[in-house]
Amino acid sequence: MDAAVAEIAAKGYQAARLEDIAARADLTTGAIYSIFGSKRGLLLAASRRVIEEQVEAVAALADPELSLTGILDGLAGFTHRIATAELSGMQVAFQLEALAVAFREPELMAAITQAQDLTEAMTDLLTGRRIDASGATTTAEQAERLRPAVESLMSGMSQQVALGVAEVSVEYIAESMRALIALIV
Repeated sequence: MDAAVAEIAAKGYQAARLEDIAARADLTTGAIYSIFGSKRGLLLAASRRVIEEQVEAVAALADPELSLTGILDGLAGFTHRIATAELSGMQVAFQLEALAVAFREPELMAAITQAQDLTEAMTDLLTGRRIDASGATTTAEQAERLRPAVESLMSGMSQQVALGVAEVSVEYIAESMRALIALIV
């Protein structure tokens, strides 16, 4: 899957050839077909793996004692680590390419959107969190309202940093995340 991510990021989905992906992975093209069934199956598997990595990062913040601010600060740290990682540009390119393919191919979009693990994990993470000193906690409805804004900010900040558009510190990302609390109070 790493070879698929690299090849698709470098050439785009249409131009990426299974032969080149197999060569990068030291596999035969037949092995790729045997494991994934098709190039589309490989794209789907690689996309799911990216989502699984994000779900694991969210799960690492599941400490029930963390406040909403603590959760958002943790997500800011994760976002900054991903955005500044050595291969962040390749990851962003792959994610954008996979999304573009999904928009053109409704069947692939349906398969990707069925992988709701990240949405559920993020909503669960944001639910029942202490909002302020009064002891009020986030409801499931508030978490559902906050989730798309948090995910969008994470994605947008990652893209800005990976593309070199902006030098963004972890503190700035955390500050931006905390500003989202205004959406639910």
